Amino acid sequence: MKWYIGGALILVLIGFFVGRWTIGKQDVQYVKGDTVRDTLLVDNPYYIEIPAKPLLPLKPDTIDNTIYFKVDTAKIISEYIKRNSYRKVMFDNLDGKLTVDAVVQYNKLDRLAYEFTPIQKQTTITKTRVLVPFISSSWNSFGIVGIGGGLYYHDVGLGAKYITDFTRQGYELGLNIKF
Repeated sequence: MKWYIGGALILVLIGFFVGRWTIGKQDVQYVKGDTVRDTLLVDNPYYIEIPAKPLLPLKPDTIDNTIYFKVDTAKIISEYIKRNSYRKVMFDNLDGKLTVDAVVQYNKLDRLAYEFTPIQKQTTITKTRVLVPFISSSWNSFGIVGIGGGLYYHDVGLGAKYITDFTRQGYELGLNIKF
């Protein structure tokens, strides 16, 4: 009888350590974060350059059947007072999306705005135990008492049970299926 108890304890210890064996399943999702927006008002340029040969808009003028080109002052003034708005998507990838807006008027950068929406990589690891130990006990109307245990491999379990009616004793092997 003592070797039964020792054998049962050894099986319980083996079941405990084997039951801690797991299989990991990894699920990766990309989740959009909160959008960050800001507008920068630009005061003064940090560097000014005047070209040696500027490109000026010219318009043709005819004097005495000779065509001359002279500077189109009206066009220069219209370009000077015109407000130019620019929008550029700098990048749109797995890191996020960055959009830059710029407004230029009176030959100066008037406003610079940006909008950044980060994308964060979210990894979920689900660990499932491969072998799950179980213990069992039973009693039936024939006066038979049983105690045992076993292992589930995913959804199929094998178990062994020591049974007795206190005059006879024996073993029971079983197959269990989870639904």
